Amino acid sequence: MKIIDSILFFENLKTENTIKKEIKVYHDFIILFKNLQYRSFNASELFKIESELEILDLKADTNRKVLCKKLAIFLKFLEEEFSLIPKNHYTNIYMIIGMCSGMIFSLFINAINLSIGMLIGMVIGLTVGVAKDKKARYSNLVLHKKSN
Repeated sequence: MKIIDSILFFENLKTENTIKKEIKVYHDFIILFKNLQYRSFNASELFKIESELEILDLKADTNRKVLCKKLAIFLKFLEEEFSLIPKNHYTNIYMIIGMCSGMIFSLFINAINLSIGMLIGMVIGLTVGVAKDKKARYSNLVLHKKSN
């Protein structure tokens, strides 16, 4: 399935459906495909993307839960193959890692209040994550949620 065909397919589903949750999933796919459409991929990269879309078989089941899983699988594919990540990807990951690390550090130094260690770890993780997100944004590796 080509990217433009996928956009048209989800635009059609979006106009046919009235359930807000399903429309949101369709909209997420449309934005993702439009984002990919504006990027410059060579022929082999486009072939990989179109092959993955064929494997996912998006037209087989338009159930919201199934499409959410397929969207997650496709985003994971884009991250692994092309290093394309969603907005705030590193911030979310490093904030969680920082919170866990801060809590463990608080346990080792026998701090009375675990939340202080968790807060310090969260701030450190947030700082590292924002820096990595900024670097990814300058490298044009971020998939934006807003339409272009």
